[in-house]
Amino acid sequence: MKVPMTTTTISELIAQCAAYLAQEHDAATANQYAWWLLEALTKKSRAVLIAQQTITLDKHQAEVLSEWLDDIVVQYKPLAYVLGNTPFRELTILVEAPTLVPRPETEEWVSSLIERYKPLTYEPLRILDLCTGTGCIALSFAHAFPQASVVGVDIADHALALAHKNAVHNALKNVTFIHSDLFSELPPTTRFDLIVANPPYIAHEEKESLPLSVKQWEDPRALFADEKGLALIAAIINQAPAWLSNNALITKHALPTLAIEIGHEQGTAVVELFEKQGHFTAIECLRDHAGKDRVVMGSMKRGVPSPD
Repeated sequence: MKVPMTTTTISELIAQCAAYLAQEHDAATANQYAWWLLEALTKKSRAVLIAQQTITLDKHQAEVLSEWLDDIVVQYKPLAYVLGNTPFRELTILVEAPTLVPRPETEEWVSSLIERYKPLTYEPLRILDLCTGTGCIALSFAHAFPQASVVGVDIADHALALAHKNAVHNALKNVTFIHSDLFSELPPTTRFDLIVANPPYIAHEEKESLPLSVKQWEDPRALFADEKGLALIAAIINQAPAWLSNNALITKHALPTLAIEIGHEQGTAVVELFEKQGHFTAIECLRDHAGKDRVVMGSMKRGVPSPD
């Protein structure tokens, strides 16, 4: 789309951009995207833009906005990659292809867990985030629990580099990022009060049904898993008990706990994996605002020896 450099009203420019974006998105999403793009382009808030009523884009601005619109509509580039960042709770998370873009559904369950453990805000918790990606989950817990020691791990070097950038960008110093295939590179004596994970959980067979913005841009290693999407989930459940703490001070808050994000039809299967493992109690499947299975969590049974 070629964006004009003539003076126009804000509402007209938004309408033009939204109409173009509506080729790939519903009307409400297209309108929201149009506003976010214009705010990013002008570095002005929506309120300021509405108040000024009219706008004249210079040549550079017009070219950039045109490129952004074509990236989204023609190249199917996710908006977060276009803008270079996305909000996640109180943080601004930098995003770069192909590291997985943080999802609102993930933000929802992370917020739910943070609220659940709010009484422990200033306790020296030890938290592990598996498959950390951008670091959004690890950094959210580090921000919410300033006395906690948070570790994020990933196997992708580009993801770890981005997670480090995000720690610096959000001025969080109580988080460390480590290259590790799940627990493999962690110090063997390390134990955690809370382990969270957003692993790959999409079955390979579902690839063709995914939007082009996902399958053409995001790292397949962060999306797909064997065994109908359950391979990494099962590995985490089976290995996690050896890495969970025996911290008597936090048992009244149902910690230590393992929480794993899942696909919206995997709840029953993942609950069964937790039960079969044998070291977990208070197992529950939490649903998101859309009523879909989103995270399964379980607490370590007391008095059960940790596996080797």
